[in-house]
This record gives sequence, C-alpha cells and structure tokens, in this order.
Amino acid sequence: MSEEKEFAPTDISASRIEKINGMHVDLLKIFKKGAMKAFEIGKELRDIRGRLDALDSWPQWCRDNLAFEVRTANTYLRIYENYKDNPRLLSEQTVSGALKLLSAPQKEKEEVTRYGDEEKRPETPWEQYFEIPPLGRKVKLHNHRFEQPNSHELYLIRRGFNYPVKIADILAPGAEDSRLKTARQGMMENVQVALEMYFQEVERIEKLQKKENEI
Repeated sequence: MSEEKEFAPTDISASRIEKINGMHVDLLKIFKKGAMKAFEIGKELRDIRGRLDALDSWPQWCRDNLAFEVRTANTYLRIYENYKDNPRLLSEQTVSGALKLLSAPQKEKEEVTRYGDEEKRPETPWEQYFEIPPLGRKVKLHNHRFEQPNSHELYLIRRGFNYPVKIADILAPGAEDSRLKTARQGMMENVQVALEMYFQEVERIEKLQKKENEI
C-alpha cells in the first residue's frame, strides 16, 4: 500500500493565496457599489411604474418581465425614493447599509442629510481628521475621530464612511451667557474624551473579531 502524502499548508503557493485575497477585495468593491446600482435600478423602475395604467398592474408587470421578485423590485424603488434628493449618501455603501439607514431614527437621518448638503459641510475634508490626534492623550484611535462644527454639537467620523453621525448635543440653560461658555466647552471636551475611550474599546474588539474570522 502506498502511503498517502500528508497535506501541509506550506504546499499552497503564495500566488494562489494572493489570488484568493485579491478576489475577496474585488468582491468587497462590488458590495460597496451595490447601493448605487440599486438606486439606478429603482430609478428605471419608478419611471416604468409611473407609465402603467393602474397601480395594481405593477406586481403583474414585474412577474411577467423581471428576473427577480416583486419584493426585490419594491426594495429598489424604496432606495430610489428615499435617496433621490441626495444620492451621494449611497457612495461606497452596500444595499444592506442603505436599508439600515432608512430604518434609523428620524433624528439621525436628518443629521446625515444635513451633512450630505455640500453647503453645510465643514471645509476640512473628513480624511484630514484622522491626522489629528485624539483629545485624550492616552487614547489610540485608528478608525474614529470626532468633530465639533459648533460650540455644542459633537459628530463621530468613521474611516471609510462619507458622512459623520451626530453623537452628542450639549444644551445648557442660558448657553449664550459668556459665563457658561467655558463650562460648556469643558463639558464637550469631557464627553469627547469619554467617547474616544469607548471607541478605542470598539476598535480593539473589531480587531479581535477580524482575527477570529481570518482563522
């Protein structure tokens, strides 16, 4: 009997591993273009649905002509209808990410839309915030930064996302009183440092999860 050759991981060529990793990166790029593609499909479907004689003819038209279910067609329509005023929010976004934002609280969606408005964005590109060290001296953050567009609002900026999310709003009675400005600024700094410590732990856990998924 011939002995079976024992398989060893070292038998796998580096080029094959590189090919696998490359295909994974390509797939992620496709996913990140999914929301915008869904938006474009929804735009076409919206025009077609508007041309039908009656709304109840829409499901039948989908069944007769589309290679996907009516429910999927309605999802495309939903994405188009909700993002048609600001499709830039879909840039580098997955379909699931776009749908998740739609289910977010109204206040959060309003803040995202606000920062999606070019006129209301700060002049500093988001990427530059990652060059600024965290306010907490002992905190090490790689994927999160915070930005204060005014004296009482604090926004979280996540690397890889195109918009910040409002995370704190410090309101104080008589806030315009000059005697309170220093105190409120101190509160803002304390809140920011606390959040930096929290997201430092978030990054640590995400790093551990990534290692576990690679095993």
